[in-house]
Formats: sequence, C-alpha cells, structure tokens
Amino acid sequence: MTKDRSLEISAYIGRIITEQSPRIRWTSSELDEFYSTYTPDELEEMREIGILHDPSAFFVMQRFLYSIGLDETDGDYLLPLLTDARCLDAEEFRQNPYIASVKTDEKRMGDILLTTASYSRGEILQYAMPDFSADIVTLKLGFFDRTVKFPTIYEKGIPWMSVCPSEITSMADPISRAHGNVLVLGLGLGYYPFMISLSDNVGEITIIEKNKSIISLFERFLLPQFPKKQKIRVICADAIEWLGKSTGEYDFCFADIWEGVHDGLPLYKKIRSLSDKLPETEFAYWIEEQILGAAALS
Repeated sequence: MTKDRSLEISAYIGRIITEQSPRIRWTSSELDEFYSTYTPDELEEMREIGILHDPSAFFVMQRFLYSIGLDETDGDYLLPLLTDARCLDAEEFRQNPYIASVKTDEKRMGDILLTTASYSRGEILQYAMPDFSADIVTLKLGFFDRTVKFPTIYEKGIPWMSVCPSEITSMADPISRAHGNVLVLGLGLGYYPFMISLSDNVGEITIIEKNKSIISLFERFLLPQFPKKQKIRVICADAIEWLGKSTGEYDFCFADIWEGVHDGLPLYKKIRSLSDKLPETEFAYWIEEQILGAAALS
C-alpha cells in the first residue's frame, strides 16, 4: 500500500465519523459468539500481532469497518489501525481534572454557544491525532464503554472547540513542559491554562485571545470554576501582534490559534519566526508534528 492510498482511506473514514457519528452496539453474548468462531491458535496469533489487546475494541472495529466497506482493505492499513484501536474508559475520562471540575450549562454570547456534547457508548471517534510521518497513515480510533459528556463551543452552529479525548491527548506533552511565567496564545475552553495552573512549576498565566465573545463566556462561566483562577489573566488582543511586542518576559509559550492541520501551517510559521527572536522563551505548539507532517506531503 502506498502512503497516498492510506491517506485516502483515512480521509474517507474521517468524513464518515464527522458526518455520520457512527455507533456500534454490542453485548457480552455477542462478543462470546464472535470469538467462538476462532480457534485457540488463531486467537493467540491475533494477540501476538497486537490486534487482540482488547476483545471489545477488535470486535467493534471489525463491525465498523464492515459497515463502511473496509473490512477487506489491505492488511498494511488494517494492522496498525486495529493495533491502535481502543475501548476508552468512561470513568477515567470523567476523572480528568477539567472534566470533573468544570460544568457547562448552555450559554450564548453573540455567535458563540457554550454547551455540552456527548459520545454515546460505542460511538466511533478519533482519540488522538494520526502520525503523518508514518509510511502508512492510519487513524487512531476508539469508542467509550459508556456515554460521556464534555464541554464544547459552537460558532454559528458549527462545532469549534471541545474538551474531547483527542484534545486531551494532543495537549499532554505541552502541559507537562509548561513552567514559570507562561504565555498562552488562544483561549478556547481554557483547558490548557486550567491544567497548567494546577502545577507548582507554573506561576502567572497570560492568555491572549481576540474573540471578545469567547473571553466573556470564559470569564463569566468557566474561569470562576478554576481552582487556581488567581494565576490566570486574559487579554483581548491579536496573538501574533502581542507576541511580536514581547521582550522575553515569558519563560514558556504555548500556541494554539489554529483549528487544525488544514489551517495551521501559515500561523505556525509566523509564530516560529517570532520565536527565533525570543531565545529565552521555550515554545510549544498544538499538533506541531501533524502540521509539519501534513506540510511535507503537500
């Protein structure tokens, strides 16, 4: 299989997940019946190659792939996809500090709607970003074992930001690296500043956001629920212009002002060019590897 072909398949699956929110239902008896069709040697072989690390994950993904006509796709694609497939723990997700602490009633500010979204049991989702540098680019697919709810923002009726599994996974490394006086470019739902504010290694957190409605929603309904809200201040300004005026007063900067891979590269390049003039500030960028990997393919 070529890399281009794997990208085509991944794009196809991604569209189905986005447009249809596919859900696979299963019961314990169905799992037992399904695995009874395999011999012990076949089951052991599947364990050895890594696709049977979770019986429900393999079963659900097989059903999902069959439902969209990809169950007989080239094994070079299916093997890594099935190896990465996960049945996500709903209770673990609910215990995430942000999810556990921040509650969202439906609030509207201009074109911005703050509300709650959910994943049903068995609803297929991407729990992490794909690795565009791999020879075969596959999606990291999963589903929850129970229904979960999470904060989300809609802009003009279109989903814009959610504290969902892929968001949490993609910010884990930048969260662990934050220290000192931190500059955050882009606000969203405030997940990143919430998480780093809990660290004793982080002092003041300055957030730059140009959308006044987002700031108003955050300061009125979300920030009051932050246990370390005294560390955080929000400034309404253009992130790149603010960074351009910086004189090195920040120890760490996290940039997250793009929606995804499709629009990230130009903004990423602008911030990187400014970061070169601030050697005393450590920088981190949301989904940097994916932006650069996608750029290399274009």
